[in-house]
Amino acid sequence: MSGHRPPDEREALFRRRLRALSGAPLMTDAQELAAAATVADGRAAENELAALRHEGVADIERVQVLRGRVARGDVARADLIASSRRLVVSLARRHPAPASATEALLAAGDEALSRAVDRYDPTGGLPFSSFARWWVERAMREVEIRPDEPEDPHPQPADPTLLTALGHLHQDDCRIIELRLGLNGGPALDTRGVATVLGVDEESAEDREERALAKLRHPCTPGDLTTLKRL
Repeated sequence: MSGHRPPDEREALFRRRLRALSGAPLMTDAQELAAAATVADGRAAENELAALRHEGVADIERVQVLRGRVARGDVARADLIASSRRLVVSLARRHPAPASATEALLAAGDEALSRAVDRYDPTGGLPFSSFARWWVERAMREVEIRPDEPEDPHPQPADPTLLTALGHLHQDDCRIIELRLGLNGGPALDTRGVATVLGVDEESAEDREERALAKLRHPCTPGDLTTLKRL
């Protein structure tokens, strides 16, 4: 008797999660950047409110305006996280694990999204979903699925300071560093490999890499970017 095989427990878990997320709208890259800017503005307003309380200033109208900005930032933060939770499911599917460990993967991914949104800088033009992918992958790799599992042959994601700094880069510059360090899930590429992927000559690829590195090494870029010594 023919028929479709019922989904296993792990796949059923993914399907339940996706059904629960069906009401969360997906954001375009531009919408992610706009939402992140609202989040950043809400944080700035929180700092202003804290300063007012510290100084004992009782400007009711100003406080109301600041609270409105904080509230809009909280809503934008929640929307940004909700729109990216499908990414957590997608990345969890790539990690072979029993259903019990899959729950841990999904929980780690959700927590990583919250950390990522608080570290994301939209001014670089890198979409939040691209930035968050590294944080989620890092968190999932840190979940011990099986004690006897052999070491993953693929390189670990970059350290948090580098990921935070990449949020300050333009998307094209970020792509160069991503390819050179293997942050896109593939192997780290040399200049020739990067040129092939981008469809440019080696000299152009080298020039673009140098510009991207110069921006990352700028004193205004946060973090101790020791990973860049590999380039």
